[in-house]
Amino acid sequence: MKNTQNRMTAEKIEAISKACRINDRIFSGIVEKAKAGKFGTEKDIAKFVDSEIKKAGCRNAFPTIVAAGKNAVDWHHRPTETKLANCGFCVIDFGARVNGYCSDMTRTVYFGKASKDGKKLYEKVLKASTECIQMAKDGADGGKIYMHARKVLGGHAKYFGHGLGHGLKKIIHAKPRLRKKNSHLLKKGDIITIEPGIYIPKKLGIRIEDDVLVERNWHRVLSRSTKKLVEIK
Repeated sequence: MKNTQNRMTAEKIEAISKACRINDRIFSGIVEKAKAGKFGTEKDIAKFVDSEIKKAGCRNAFPTIVAAGKNAVDWHHRPTETKLANCGFCVIDFGARVNGYCSDMTRTVYFGKASKDGKKLYEKVLKASTECIQMAKDGADGGKIYMHARKVLGGHAKYFGHGLGHGLKKIIHAKPRLRKKNSHLLKKGDIITIEPGIYIPKKLGIRIEDDVLVERNWHRVLSRSTKKLVEIK
């Protein structure tokens, strides 16, 4: 039984790692094309993502989310014809399936020139992301990691309404859960998301999400796309 579990864990890690590499290539393509003015609407980015996942011989892990400006307040926004030009923050959340296993990555870019306040808000989410990832290891309490995210977000924690993360397997939202109630202890071999966010009603949304492999005394971040704020002017 133990050998079977080890094989299953190794298969999962290999598949999700490959799916994360696909995500990274796609995000690089999004930034390149966006800076060249190739995308006009949310749907344009979503179509590109879906096409690239298909070209890689994969299926989507879930419907691609592209949410510009105030649309990003909806965590699961379906892309529309909303214009990207000078929309401000734009949340892009997508994943691929490799051998049935799911990846799930979110990056937030800025269409236009971000204000000082906007940059500070983004940096707060990034700080929560960085510090919570640092806490991921075998035996760590998902609930405590979630509460740390809220501590970092400070006065903006009231705009963080979902859990900090979830497990990735052949279903997109699996155990373990990182949240206030009914959270789980992390264990070696888990692959989890860590995805803090701020969603201010009628204004904006920011989310940064990574896929993280839990190891015995540490972790390995599988999603490698830049988390510096990309401004597309």
